[in-house]
Amino acid sequence: MSINTLARVFTPHGNIVYTPNDFRQTLRIVFAGMIALSVSSFYNTQYGVFYVVYPVMLLSLVPVFNRHVAKQFIFSAVLNCIEMVVIIGYLSRWPVIMTLVVFGLYVMRFRFMSKGALFLFGSAGVVCQSTMLNFMSYPTSDWHTLLFSNIEASVMAVALSALMNYLIPDVEPRTRPPLIEKNAARVRHESLLSGTVATIIFVVFQISDLRDSLSALMAGILILFPMHYRGSVLSSLWRVVGVALSCLYILLVQLILYNHSSHMLLMMPLIGLGLAFSARLHVMEKVGAGVGFASVTTIGIMFGQNLHPDTDLVFSDLYRIVSVTVSLVATLTMVWLVHLILNRFEATRFVIEEQ
Repeated sequence: MSINTLARVFTPHGNIVYTPNDFRQTLRIVFAGMIALSVSSFYNTQYGVFYVVYPVMLLSLVPVFNRHVAKQFIFSAVLNCIEMVVIIGYLSRWPVIMTLVVFGLYVMRFRFMSKGALFLFGSAGVVCQSTMLNFMSYPTSDWHTLLFSNIEASVMAVALSALMNYLIPDVEPRTRPPLIEKNAARVRHESLLSGTVATIIFVVFQISDLRDSLSALMAGILILFPMHYRGSVLSSLWRVVGVALSCLYILLVQLILYNHSSHMLLMMPLIGLGLAFSARLHVMEKVGAGVGFASVTTIGIMFGQNLHPDTDLVFSDLYRIVSVTVSLVATLTMVWLVHLILNRFEATRFVIEEQ
């Protein structure tokens, strides 16, 4: 069966554009996710979510691979590890100072994202910083394993991205996305809004014992990626739908396999099918972190963190839907309040210009 015949199976009807490049990106996401999950499960890694989510996130958000992409992703991971040692290891005894430093790092990374040239460096840093701060805040966490797992997973993500782009290349060159012109006030608004809300989320997760709410944490962080209120509202709706769809699919897989879910030969085809439809939806949407991206990352988080022998995914699945919904409502409320405050000042005012 040729690759063109397979492409027809995944081609949608109607006016939705699904190019040969889109189909190949779908395949790259699926195969990278399955390889990463196989490696994580075979070695029974403690922080398997890094190994599965990083490759899926990189191949979903960046449809091409080059040296600039690799350097941003790897350098972001190494820098995050150094920062986490300083923040948790030396500043945790002074909570106020630690919180201010975390706020400064968030604002800096969201500023990189707002300007666009280093968007991957900023976005990868935000995700990594949020996840590692949550893991390292608990005394039972093994810092050595966590830090090296983060770096190893980042290197593996870059290697898988390079391999998949080599084995399944695009049919035709991709055009660079148009740069969005932003004035200084809008850049300040976006970086301060997202940095402030991300810091509030950090404080909430530091105060509360929410070690099993990684999806809720990521949901709150990822809807900040549009970096303005209207975009966050749309992103939260997409996130809820994507998480619900993927969780229902995971629940169906668990019910079908019942007590055979620890057998990878039975699980992997079903996981690959879920990744395929989620990735296909993602590349069709062409909106960045939409429904498909939420679905594919949720599958990565669920199976990467919870797929171990004798692990029951049903409770984790239902808990994830509820916790994500609560997290999104709370985060949107904070985004709205901070948006109103920043728009009171001309230097940080965000105004949508009518076309």
